[in-house]
Amino acid sequence: MQELLVLIVIALAIFCLPRMMGRRPASEPAHRPSPMTGRMRLAILLTVFWIAGSAAFLKPWQGDALPFLSLGIGPAAAAWGAAWVWFGYKKCRG
Repeated sequence: MQELLVLIVIALAIFCLPRMMGRRPASEPAHRPSPMTGRMRLAILLTVFWIAGSAAFLKPWQGDALPFLSLGIGPAAAAWGAAWVWFGYKKCRG
């Protein structure tokens, strides 16, 4: 249960911390990244739900963590890694 709470805190920190930090001073040129699309937000939400659901189902804190790593974290890391490579390749091509 504690690991699930840690995942929730990390997810909240990723989304809430940038808003709490405030804006840069006007003297600095602001590098504005492109806003997150709806698909990107959906992908992040599905990843959080996948990891939280697999943690709740497999309960890695009660025994062997290998099934959780291979069925919970593994697919999420592989999908985000593939997306990172795909977008990088797409950006270089055009």
